[in-house]
Amino acid sequence: MACLMQLSPYSTLPLVIIVHALFMQGVWLFLGRRARDIYLGDIMHFRKPSSVLSRYYDWRVTKFLNALIEGIVFLVILLASLILISIILVDFAAFIDAILYVLFVMFLSFLSSIQMAWRVKEINQRENELRSSISSSTDKIGVAREMIENLIVQGPMGDGRIWFALYRLAQKPNQVGWAIRDVLFEKAKELRAMDQYSTREYNSATRDKGPGIES
Repeated sequence: MACLMQLSPYSTLPLVIIVHALFMQGVWLFLGRRARDIYLGDIMHFRKPSSVLSRYYDWRVTKFLNALIEGIVFLVILLASLILISIILVDFAAFIDAILYVLFVMFLSFLSSIQMAWRVKEINQRENELRSSISSSTDKIGVAREMIENLIVQGPMGDGRIWFALYRLAQKPNQVGWAIRDVLFEKAKELRAMDQYSTREYNSATRDKGPGIES
């Protein structure tokens, strides 16, 4: 029994490493999604980032380098926590023995970090393309209106990255930002008016409906 108890920490350490890495990854992704939702609420109501999480997300999506730095910091924290847990449960030698498991979870976390940073790069590219298209035109509002109308027509199939980039650009205090903001306000009023009209038509049709014929 004593021999089994001595071997137990060594045999369970790989499992602890994998579970801990999954937990850390889950917390990181949860915070990222929560920050994204708060940030989207802010920019869609044309507010500056209203909380720590919102400001953090704004910092992340501003530059590809920022997202890359975030990923590297997460990997460092993950590695440090794995070393600490290994030392607390067993010793550093056990951590070395379980290095293949450590490398495996670190590699998966590295792929996740790169994927997230790449999405930020794509968003930045969309922003630059939209900014160039609108700023180079003499009819900035017309170009912005065409872009937004195309996205509205596409409906749920529209590229969410373009919507995100448009709302981010709309926060800028320049001609591009003002043009996008004016069109977004205009379209929001049109959609509200259409929704109110549809509601009135539905209510009117319901009231005018004759008595049903029951068999």
